[in-house]
Amino acid sequence: MSDPVGDQPPTESTPGPGTTTQSGRRWDKVISGVVTTALALALGFALVVQIQSTEKAEERTGATEEDLVRILDELDTREEQLRSQLGEREQAVEELSGGRTQSGSALAEAQRRAEAIGILNGTLPARGPGLRVVIQDREGAVTTAVLLDAIQELRGAGAEAIEIDGVRVVASSYVGGRPDALTVDGTGLDAPYEIVAIGPPTDLEVALNVSGGVVDDVARVGASATVTRSDELRVESVVRGG
Repeated sequence: MSDPVGDQPPTESTPGPGTTTQSGRRWDKVISGVVTTALALALGFALVVQIQSTEKAEERTGATEEDLVRILDELDTREEQLRSQLGEREQAVEELSGGRTQSGSALAEAQRRAEAIGILNGTLPARGPGLRVVIQDREGAVTTAVLLDAIQELRGAGAEAIEIDGVRVVASSYVGGRPDALTVDGTGLDAPYEIVAIGPPTDLEVALNVSGGVVDDVARVGASATVTRSDELRVESVVRGG
């Protein structure tokens, strides 16, 4: 059975040059209308949901506008309190951190002082710039007074550590013996005598070479002294415990 004439689609003729453009415009209008309608429906749905949510919240809380204002004020007050507490905590952390830093600095300073004391009293080895003095005494004429003068001049010029022939010299050290048989703290010395002093090289050298000083005293008894500055010297010997 054939379809009724009224149900048959109209016969379309071959489109002319402007027909396709017009159909495209109509299709664009249809799409635009559908999209606009969909957006309107979505917006309306969201609005309805928002209104229902608000109504339910009001029914559940029974809050009036004054109540809401009061709640907001309380929230603001609570926020300020929390911020204040947070500020206090941050300040406490900073103070603790600063205290740790100060404690660390104090500890480092204490360690530096302990090390300096250990070097001065001869219980710790030392290293640093200074000078080396070699006294040639072929005639065995250098006396205890000459060595004592050398030690005193070096200390006065800022020597932190002094060593003579491998023997550490400290404040309580004593020079004994006789020429050609000198001792430091009971340990015998052999010529040539080597003195290593750690301290400001220029000051130490000036102290020994001053007119009428140690170098002149050594020459006066028939010996000779060679003074050499160095940027890095070591004094490894330490005072033995009693």
